[in-house]
Amino acid sequence: MGFTDIVVILAIALILFGPEDLPDIARTIGKVVFEIRKATHELTKEFQGSLDTPANVLNKAFEQTISSHSTKQEARTPQNGSEALSSDEKLLTYEDEIPADPLAELPLDMVSYEEKGASR
Repeated sequence: MGFTDIVVILAIALILFGPEDLPDIARTIGKVVFEIRKATHELTKEFQGSLDTPANVLNKAFEQTISSHSTKQEARTPQNGSEALSSDEKLLTYEDEIPADPLAELPLDMVSYEEKGASR
């Protein structure tokens, strides 16, 4: 919209409404435009926030995963550069996790070993 277009619109408004009512009409139009811009800004801000929330949650979870993974890697890498395990580190095997007799750790009054072939 060029300068001449604005001048033509103002001239038409001056002819239609007169010089007395023109300031009130301009003030009212200014207030309406301000309220419309304010409402659209609030809607845009709320809409953008609702779009950003899942992305922010995913980014935060990803960053936590990366940071925990990097701290685990730092803890696993030996400081002197050798691949040997230190004396306090011990590798666990599957056999170490399962006792030979799982009932052996329970008190004897809780365990009843039934013989094979015995009936109730």
